[in-house]
Amino acid sequence: MMTPKKRRAFTLVELVVSLAITSVIAFFVFSFAASLADLWRNTEGGVDTELDAQIALDRIVMDLEAAIFQERQDPLGNAVPMFALSAIAKGDDDPYQVSFSNRWQDIDESARPAEWHFDPGQHRYGWAGSWLRFFTAAPSFNAVGYQVIRRPAFGDSSVDRYLLHRSLIRQDNTIAGGFDIVNGNYQDGTTANAIASPRLDSAILEDVVDFGLRLYVFDESMSGTDDSPRGLRLVFPADANGNLDINDKEHLGSTLTGNNFGSRYPEVAEVFLRVLDDVGADLLIRLEAGETVSDYNEIVEKHSRLYQRMVRLPGREPKGYTP
Repeated sequence: MMTPKKRRAFTLVELVVSLAITSVIAFFVFSFAASLADLWRNTEGGVDTELDAQIALDRIVMDLEAAIFQERQDPLGNAVPMFALSAIAKGDDDPYQVSFSNRWQDIDESARPAEWHFDPGQHRYGWAGSWLRFFTAAPSFNAVGYQVIRRPAFGDSSVDRYLLHRSLIRQDNTIAGGFDIVNGNYQDGTTANAIASPRLDSAILEDVVDFGLRLYVFDESMSGTDDSPRGLRLVFPADANGNLDINDKEHLGSTLTGNNFGSRYPEVAEVFLRVLDDVGADLLIRLEAGETVSDYNEIVEKHSRLYQRMVRLPGREPKGYTP
């Protein structure tokens, strides 16, 4: 008759090892689940940002495709600009302060670089991006302006965000203001110059930390570079030879022809929008509130995306062009 073997119980060491292995497995499962949840939230936020940015670009493109230009002169015989693009500066000696709109909520300069912040080679177009204004025929004859303003997105909010605004001046006020997009007195039923101070409900996109354009004219002699496609001459921001120039911070289009490219009305525009994702927007709010010591440039570079769209403006046909 065989004697049954004694059952051997777990030792304390084996029990501890078993618990440790179980804990490690649980940790990896939890980490994977958390990462998957973060990925889903980031993907969902990224899809929303992508859609909103493309809709905003569609709106800008529609306005530019319906742009109106005519060579005109004032009573003194000076050319009248009907297209203007200016980098918005931060400094006492600069013509366009961020506060010129009377809408911008100021920020402690320690939280953000105080210089021009203008480096078109890196697609940086000013402290507050660029101020674009021109005339368009859609939906009627209107003066239109685009600019980024830092202010609360809603009237009952105290949190400042970077909002891209679209100013649309009524047709009667546009006509009464004249055809000079720089010096015209364009009003929107108020005493405020609405092309500079847009209505608070005119924001079309949130968390836009940069907005700018590159402007071109058709020139078959241009062979193409990293900064301009073949057959196009860069006129802003550019030097006299059509090379990208960090010192060119304003373009006033007043003529369709001639070799003074600094005043040429653009025939092609390349639009750039830099938009923060949800994480970046939250980090920037905390930075500007003094709740963190993060770096502004680091946040923007890590948590933003540059959106781009090229658009043909109405004007003369390029040589050899066939619709």
